[in-house]
Amino acid sequence: MTVIARDAVASDHLVYAWPFPIGPECEVTCGDDEQVVMCPAWMVGDRLGPGRHRWRTPNPMQPVGAFFVLTAPVDAAFDMTTGFVVPATGQPVRLRATGSLQVRCVDPGLLIAQFVGLPFDHVNDGILRSVARSIERMLARLLTRRVVMAASPVAVTDPGMLPGIIEELVAYNPTAGAVFGIELIRMGTLVIAADDGSSPYVMLPDWSGSHQVPNGEPQRPSQPEISLVETARGQPRPEPPPQASQSGEILPKKRHASVPPVDVTPPISGEILVRPKQPVPAPPKLPAVGTSPPGPVERSTDDITQPGVPTPVPSTPPRKPEPAEEARGSILGIGMSHIGSAAVAGEIPVKVPPGNRVLVPGPNGLMQSATVRQLLQGYYELEVGSTGETIWVPINGVVPE
Repeated sequence: MTVIARDAVASDHLVYAWPFPIGPECEVTCGDDEQVVMCPAWMVGDRLGPGRHRWRTPNPMQPVGAFFVLTAPVDAAFDMTTGFVVPATGQPVRLRATGSLQVRCVDPGLLIAQFVGLPFDHVNDGILRSVARSIERMLARLLTRRVVMAASPVAVTDPGMLPGIIEELVAYNPTAGAVFGIELIRMGTLVIAADDGSSPYVMLPDWSGSHQVPNGEPQRPSQPEISLVETARGQPRPEPPPQASQSGEILPKKRHASVPPVDVTPPISGEILVRPKQPVPAPPKLPAVGTSPPGPVERSTDDITQPGVPTPVPSTPPRKPEPAEEARGSILGIGMSHIGSAAVAGEIPVKVPPGNRVLVPGPNGLMQSATVRQLLQGYYELEVGSTGETIWVPINGVVPE
């Protein structure tokens, strides 16, 4: 009789699928913190608890599968990076959040029913990846909203804000978008860093209030790191401790070895030193008194093409031209933005409610479809395609689909 049990290599796997064929009758060995789901004909069948069981298939002509599901807590790691522009300041911000959380399986039958019969090779990795993607999507929206409302990334990188972020994240149930049958137990670690996107990677802080060692003390660097870019000759030598001086005595500072000595003869008491003469710049030429700039040249109204200057109607008296500031502003406004970024004067933009789809220009210049997540201070938060990544676009930069 065939005897099946969990492999010792997969002792910490949330789901371990038996990789060998199973006959019509077998003996199943189940651990204390797991359940075995038997799937005859690729359908969820009996669920066996801890102990040894003798199991027989109801249909010997159909294949049989066995899945060992761990009911104890399992750690799932995540690493999220997102970038956007703060609407209030126009500052580019890139956020990175890494950490881990503990999850467990509450319904092994429901979990196995989602992929039984499918040709999956790495079932456990796929489940943990689904959990990580769920928390990354929710964490990206939460951190983006906090930074946009505060107009500064300090709202999420400050260690004092971390308890509130974790509390809000747990209240939203970050595993809600993962596979069914998984629930969150608690958050493990969470480290958040931010920059302006100029570097290839977001550097995580060495130590903070959010990065805890097992004994609960913050992890601090034992000694300052020495830059490997500087050469040994370019690094300053440590200065000796200051010597004790008498009351009112001023001790001269020790000159660094890299500074060459300066041969300067001290002046005699009362002697006046002559400084070298500096060349005096020539004074600017001023216009002659009584002259004035030439006045504007009268032009015919038939060939006026300057924006903001209307052409008079023959039957009515000509209107006065608009101020020069408005005319110059209209000239500079032509061609400074892409199509759809500015509305016509007097036009009220149509607000697209969250959940609807719109068209937005992509990096290649073509219009691509996106889903509206929220509208905040004249900007849409859009999710392009099904990637889960969000971008902020002005309200006039989208076209309702």
